Amino acid sequence: MRCADVRLSQCMIVKNEEKNIERALSWGKDIVYEQIVVDTGSTDRTVELARAMGAKVYDFQWIDDFAAAKNYAISKASGEWIAFLDADEYFPPEEAKKLMPLLNKLARTRYYVMLTSWMHVGRDEKIFAGGVQTRIFKRMEGLRYKKRIHEELELDGGSIVNCTVDASNELAILHSGYDLNSSEDKQKGDRNARLILMELEEHPDDYDMMGYLGDAYYSIRDNSGRAEEWYRKSIDRMPAHIDEYDVRSAVTFWKLMTILFKKNDEQAMMEIYGKAIRLIPKECDYDYVAGKFYVGKQDFKKGAYHLARALQILEKHGSVNRGELLTGNLQGTWELLAMCHYQNGELDKCVKCCTALLKADRYLMSTLVMMLCAFKWDEERDAAKAADAADVAMFLGTIYDMNSLKDRIFILRAAMKADYGNLVKVVRGTCSSEELYCFDRSMEQRGRQP
Repeated sequence: MRCADVRLSQCMIVKNEEKNIERALSWGKDIVYEQIVVDTGSTDRTVELARAMGAKVYDFQWIDDFAAAKNYAISKASGEWIAFLDADEYFPPEEAKKLMPLLNKLARTRYYVMLTSWMHVGRDEKIFAGGVQTRIFKRMEGLRYKKRIHEELELDGGSIVNCTVDASNELAILHSGYDLNSSEDKQKGDRNARLILMELEEHPDDYDMMGYLGDAYYSIRDNSGRAEEWYRKSIDRMPAHIDEYDVRSAVTFWKLMTILFKKNDEQAMMEIYGKAIRLIPKECDYDYVAGKFYVGKQDFKKGAYHLARALQILEKHGSVNRGELLTGNLQGTWELLAMCHYQNGELDKCVKCCTALLKADRYLMSTLVMMLCAFKWDEERDAAKAADAADVAMFLGTIYDMNSLKDRIFILRAAMKADYGNLVKVVRGTCSSEELYCFDRSMEQRGRQP
């Protein structure tokens, strides 16, 4: 392993992680000073694979305490800094390259904890949600984990907030841990619930742990109502004033809203929404959930209001410790908002949403079709005031390369899907007879396919 100016120890605790361990160790192999793996009782090839990759492997007898196991791993580290990622977490190569330069810069400051983005990915490697985590910190006396589950860093029993630097816009960890089958999900949920109940026996008013207990039942799709019960208990015990970055409480609110959404209990859901925006007003996910609820009820006025509000809050206040749902589905939210504006007859707003999306990715067929439907409707609604098809084609030239056959054919296909005959004529007029012959033949062949 290559030693940089700052020595970084990669630490993790594991149990039966043979499917993840090689990837978990690969990202740091040529970057970190040492890799420390603390095994808590694996019965598969986790230990064998970790040793084969050069990691230092230690055994730790499991005592129902994640913090104790993590603190044991820290005690084995010798680097000045520690990266404590789980086995189902990793830095992609382009992110890993940024890590050491950031740490070398940070070593000359007063900060000893680094905040990074934390992105959840599915089997297709696509991000579906995001947040932030403190996984990189200085090795120092008194800086240790507390709580047997959902453990947190503290320094000599106090907060680390004032000594934490925000690198969430520069560095991102990918997390695949939600990609579990139903059996694994239930085992994890049952284990978490048991450990959280142990914590609550010792700290009965810990509303954070009550929220986490709600999560445990929520994750296993418990139908007994226990998730809702514990989320409500958590909210009842929240203080009158909450830190604006309290992501745990924010999650409690939007997950309870989601449960009520699924029960189609609009009144109860919006009562929780009201409490949520009073306590943590800079969180955008409440409006995201409410917006999706109203779209599902085909109340597009309220749907547009809440989705637009969610996006405005995100733009104004950012995503650090906020917006886990919305940041993981920005494109889908803009598409949904565009559809709401279309259904409400707010065609200019629909076109603006579609334009923003297409400037980010011009090959979104459904988005272009919606935009063209809006232009067509506007033309039919008031031909005297609306842009004609030639003007629409000119506008599309600000997004697409009209000298590119690929782009012109893409627009032509979208115009046909939108049944926008006037635009079809305009775009066909920009194509040669040979191009049109090939296009028409391909469309005929598609039409014959079952």
